[in-house]
Amino acid sequence: MQYLEYYMHRPRYFIEQRYLLPLGEKARTELIERYYVFDEPVMLEFLSRKLNSRARTYLPEVATRTGVPISSCKRQFENIKRIAKQSEDEEGVPLVNEIMEKFALPEPLAKKYAHILFLNINRVDTTKRCLAHFKLADFDFCASTLIKYWTTMSSTMTLDDIDEPLTQHAQQLKSLLIENKANSEQLFSSVRGHISTLLASPPATASASSNASYKLSAQALLHILENRAGRGNTQLRAILRTSFSLVAGIDTSSTLRDVLGIIVEKVVDSFASLGLRSEDMVLFYDTVSAEAAIMLADQLPDPAPSIEALNRTLTGTKLLGHRLFRQKPSLFGPLNKIRPA
Repeated sequence: MQYLEYYMHRPRYFIEQRYLLPLGEKARTELIERYYVFDEPVMLEFLSRKLNSRARTYLPEVATRTGVPISSCKRQFENIKRIAKQSEDEEGVPLVNEIMEKFALPEPLAKKYAHILFLNINRVDTTKRCLAHFKLADFDFCASTLIKYWTTMSSTMTLDDIDEPLTQHAQQLKSLLIENKANSEQLFSSVRGHISTLLASPPATASASSNASYKLSAQALLHILENRAGRGNTQLRAILRTSFSLVAGIDTSSTLRDVLGIIVEKVVDSFASLGLRSEDMVLFYDTVSAEAAIMLADQLPDPAPSIEALNRTLTGTKLLGHRLFRQKPSLFGPLNKIRPA
């Protein structure tokens, strides 16, 4: 086993040494994949820990909490640590490609490792109480969304890969669309009109069940938007302000660290407190994006960069919010099990 592990730690070398073991290339590749596959509860424990020698002392605790044998926990820890170390000095190369090349892993598994490393290296907090009941698959989706919409896609390892022009545009969009009172009123008036039109004529391609859900969302939003002086209207404006502020500050370590908590506490919970569902939130963001893009096209001499930033900002926030949309836990249900920071 030790002889084989030597090669598992050097997977590309193992693939190339065809005469050392009587195994075909497909068998070698499958062996490497099986060695690097992981248990999601174990990897979830590693998200919030530094991948250093001190973290090894927590492995017995991880094994106890997850029910996975400590030998397997150790293998998984050493694997993620090895991948992080061999990928940290690469610049200008997409991290997924680098992992696939150096470790001969299939793309789906390489993507999972890349997403885990993005969250871990940037210290994105996944241990807050409001995030306690989400699974690794949820955080994997969130990392993928953050990388796709808010980074430069160069290597996606560090804070340096956050798209700086995007953050600048987000700040400008907040000033133009939210802080400018006349523009803010115009935007929300357009959103009301857009949703009224949707309510009267839902998309022709929608099924009967989708149509019913669409109408329900439009009715719920319109009820809030038509009460211009009401708390709900003010809260929707605050949600938009948070969305732009979040992306404007995502290039700072503190904002990136707290990004998922901010999405849940300032976006998701704000929608939920208005009695709105995740489907209502999606419709709201889609409508704002469409109407704000029209305004930008009318007001700016070169609107394309701002419209692109608008779509990336609001689409990223929408997708994160939709995935992390949560029901309030029952008072009689089991208490959330909080992972240690």
